[in-house]
Amino acid sequence: MDVSQEVTQAVAIGNLKSIAEQPAMLSNLAYSNTIANINLSQQNAVANQQAMNELGITIVAKASNTISNLGPLEARSAVDVLSNNELAQTIADLKATLQGFAQQPASSGKTPE
Repeated sequence: MDVSQEVTQAVAIGNLKSIAEQPAMLSNLAYSNTIANINLSQQNAVANQQAMNELGITIVAKASNTISNLGPLEARSAVDVLSNNELAQTIADLKATLQGFAQQPASSGKTPE
């Protein structure tokens, strides 16, 4: 059985075309794999950043809660530190006394009737 010259030429051209297109197809495949890997890497970075932000919020909330919710011992210690200074109390009393005298109206030399 004879195969015509045109069929042989068409098959040869088709084979040549598929062989010639193979590097471009492989290049496109490699490029798409690179893009997919970069995309996954960026998604991973964003997820890690979000996790660190949530962890930071949790740490700040815990520290704030620890500071603001004092127990009885800490509260009493704070009161003692702030109010158990006798010298400071004496100075505050003297200052209040001086302010009391300063607020009295100055006498004009007349005696009240």
